Amino acid sequence: MQNRLTSKLLPWLLLLICLLFSYFQNRLLSTKNKQLYASNQQLQDDKQTLIELIDVKNNEFIKLSDQYQANERKLIAQKNQLQVADTLNRQYQQQLEQLINENEQIRMWSDSDLPDTVKRLYTRPEIKGSTDYQSWLSSRNTLLSSHE
Repeated sequence: MQNRLTSKLLPWLLLLICLLFSYFQNRLLSTKNKQLYASNQQLQDDKQTLIELIDVKNNEFIKLSDQYQANERKLIAQKNQLQVADTLNRQYQQQLEQLINENEQIRMWSDSDLPDTVKRLYTRPEIKGSTDYQSWLSSRNTLLSSHE
């Protein structure tokens, strides 16, 4: 009888154990599933935060790149201006050197005697009219007569 009772109850007992096992397994899986869902949600939030951070950094990088390019253009313009200024400075230095040399030549010329033709101009009397001019011409460098 006990054998019979055991043989009839055993399948029910096994079924009950399987159901309990299945129930606890389902609860455990449900808990794991909730944890995974929460973890997945956290990962989605972290992903969105990282995307936003990458966008911000990318925009900053683009601004820095634009500033770099603008600075490069300004640097090139300044180099060109410097070359122009350098060229003008060299021209100025050459002109200054020429003027210094010319000044020395003028100083040397001014220290020397004037040519005779220029000296005669300074010795010429003041002429106020045609009669003064005619008398000055007749008195200067008079020609010798043919007998002399």
